Amino acid sequence: MPELPEVECVVRGLRVRIMRRSIQRVTVRLPRIVLGSPLDLAENLPGSTFEDIRRRGKLIIMNLSRGLSLLVHLRMTGQLLYLPIDAPLEKHTHLILHLADHGHQLRYRDQRQFGWLQLVETPRLENHPQIAQLGPEPLEISAEAFVRRIGARRRQIKPLLLDQTAIAGLGNIYADEALYRAKIHPLRRASDVSTLKLKRLHRSIQEVLREAINCSGTTVEQYRGVDGETGDFQGFLRVYERQGRPCGRCGRLIVKIRVGGRGTHVCPRCQRAPVSGS
Repeated sequence: MPELPEVECVVRGLRVRIMRRSIQRVTVRLPRIVLGSPLDLAENLPGSTFEDIRRRGKLIIMNLSRGLSLLVHLRMTGQLLYLPIDAPLEKHTHLILHLADHGHQLRYRDQRQFGWLQLVETPRLENHPQIAQLGPEPLEISAEAFVRRIGARRRQIKPLLLDQTAIAGLGNIYADEALYRAKIHPLRRASDVSTLKLKRLHRSIQEVLREAINCSGTTVEQYRGVDGETGDFQGFLRVYERQGRPCGRCGRLIVKIRVGGRGTHVCPRCQRAPVSGS
């Protein structure tokens, strides 16, 4: 958390609120969340203007004037909050962008401090290691390309979906939800999944991501949108964190297992486990 839908919602919120706005000054309250020199951030951002804001995988990319870009990765508990300058300063607020002539600030808040920000030169973005290694976007890849890319791997299907070099943006919640919809057990090897089921998985991934975006994301812990609002998709989850509750399709109780070190939610009847050794 946050995953692709939550990051996409943050990006859309930022576009509405700060596009074409300029930065007056920067306050870095926790220097270690900045990759590189916090001083460079504080010296080079003031006076620059937001020209484009987009998402790549789970990464927020803010293109600024002067040939600079600000990268933000929220990781587990990061939040970008657009707040009035007189709003109380919440605990775990680690960086503040003071917006010129606007009466608002963009604040970065992160309780667990796993997220980060980095200032880079825009022409070097595509070669940046956090971007160059990313796989295709799940909402853009075709079903045929998805089958070729995923179906050729002998890895277990869920860890493969979580691998950002294989496909960018998926995390634990939406991998569980998509596999459940496609009736694929998360321990099954990708190469053992039929083409028909892989196409079904591709469709399920795109459906669940679009539905989550339309619901402003999923808030199961600390995700917040730019105005501090929570998401609504947690009310529509069919398997994630529903262990001990009946499957909506067959009535069997949802179980929680470990796959690749991650808590994973499965219907034992709808998602048949692979036989031993497969």
